[in-house]
Amino acid sequence: MDVARLTGTKRSTLNSLWLPRTGNIVPMTYDIMHSVSNEPASDVQTCPHCGFSWATLTRAKCATRMSAAVESFVDVIQRAGAQVGTRPSEQRWSILEYGGHLRDVILSVRERIVLASILDVPVGTPIFRDERVDLGFYAQDSASDVAVELQVATYLFLKTVATLPPNYEERGLIYSTRTPLEITIAGAMSNALHESEHHLADATENLRLLDSSQHG
Repeated sequence: MDVARLTGTKRSTLNSLWLPRTGNIVPMTYDIMHSVSNEPASDVQTCPHCGFSWATLTRAKCATRMSAAVESFVDVIQRAGAQVGTRPSEQRWSILEYGGHLRDVILSVRERIVLASILDVPVGTPIFRDERVDLGFYAQDSASDVAVELQVATYLFLKTVATLPPNYEERGLIYSTRTPLEITIAGAMSNALHESEHHLADATENLRLLDSSQHG
């Protein structure tokens, strides 16, 4: 995935963003944790499960990492072969289900960003993560479908990030009725990155567990 093309950046200026509407290059540094919580940032900066850190990033760096994570996820889907839809245990989803979930999260966060760009502090719609799986909404997914849809969802997400007007990262939203935290668009972008890297780790661990069961 060509991140420079997707984000509208020039390869030599990945610490800034080219805005095609204005013809301007603007710096993309922002505080990921701004308005995420009333707690000190040091208390909420790291995911206890995957180690993801909500540190200050550039927008282009966030996009680069997200693109890399999704491409790696697609590679895991391809490497899983016939086992892509197998759950290694009752406590884990299959690689395909993790991929379908990540696809839907990326699309959902993109819509929240668009909404927050237009309305003042809107409330996002919950993704209903477990209900989607339990009701069988991923049952018709195939490995090739999810691989392509993950790439398309990421492409759409990064195009949206690239075309945000200057300083829109600071606009606020309530993440959802299930997670009623007021965050910024920057925080929503960071959450999409976190989901991408976190579930890549889930899928990679699934692949290891499935391989172990085959050779155990």
